[in-house]
Amino acid sequence: MSEMPYVRFYMSDWLSATRGMKAAEMGVYFTLLALMYERGEPLTENHERLARQCGCTKKVFSQYLDVFVDDGKIIRVEGGLWNRRVEKEFQFREKSSEDKKQAAKKRWKKDNKNNASDMQPHSTCNADAMLKPEARVKKESVPKGTQKKSAKSVLCEVLSPDIADAVIEHRKALRKRLSVHAAELLSHKFALMPEPDRAAETMIGRGWQGFEPGWVAERPKQAARASPGKPSRSEEIRDHNQRVRTGLRKRMGQSDDNESGNIIDISRGDWSVARSG
Repeated sequence: MSEMPYVRFYMSDWLSATRGMKAAEMGVYFTLLALMYERGEPLTENHERLARQCGCTKKVFSQYLDVFVDDGKIIRVEGGLWNRRVEKEFQFREKSSEDKKQAAKKRWKKDNKNNASDMQPHSTCNADAMLKPEARVKKESVPKGTQKKSAKSVLCEVLSPDIADAVIEHRKALRKRLSVHAAELLSHKFALMPEPDRAAETMIGRGWQGFEPGWVAERPKQAARASPGKPSRSEEIRDHNQRVRTGLRKRMGQSDDNESGNIIDISRGDWSVARSG
């Protein structure tokens, strides 16, 4: 296969060469040139095969080929069908490649000569530098095959994959992209909790950008201090009895001053009124 992925194409030359051709003839002619460029050699004159490649019947291809040969656009050589312009393009590409090689060799020789002259006066300094490892900075290289860290891979060290994805999406929604370093800090905080996944869900549910274990531990205490204490069972019974007595006194026409004279025995369940003493 040819090493020419592209060729010089001059529109004026193409229009001049195809003037008077039918559209189908132009298509067959262009396909033949493309096959020559691709293979880099004359085409074997197999009409049936070339007709299939040009997208026409064998009869039509043979008719068009006769016209191309008569006009001198296609020539028959020892190896098959060829084109003079295609030959010139290969010669031009070969010469251009050779010129580039020669230019590269000249630059290489010149650079080596300059480097040699520059190295001579500094040879002593270079030798001293080679004796001092601390003067050389080594670039850390990542071994081949080593997978680079990502925010998700860091979170997955302590969280389940689904929760890790949720944390990343939550940060995107806040327009705070989660970097690898930020993911490492979050993972450290989540790892301090008994249930890291639940801690992450709490962060997402409350719309936090970050997370601190103390935030979860302090909030229940604050809520307990803010809300009144729940009454005990005995206090609930006492308040209930007080409400019942007050309601019965109103219904029986008794005043609060006479409260000591009548006692409602609730424990008996017969709602009888007993006189004291």
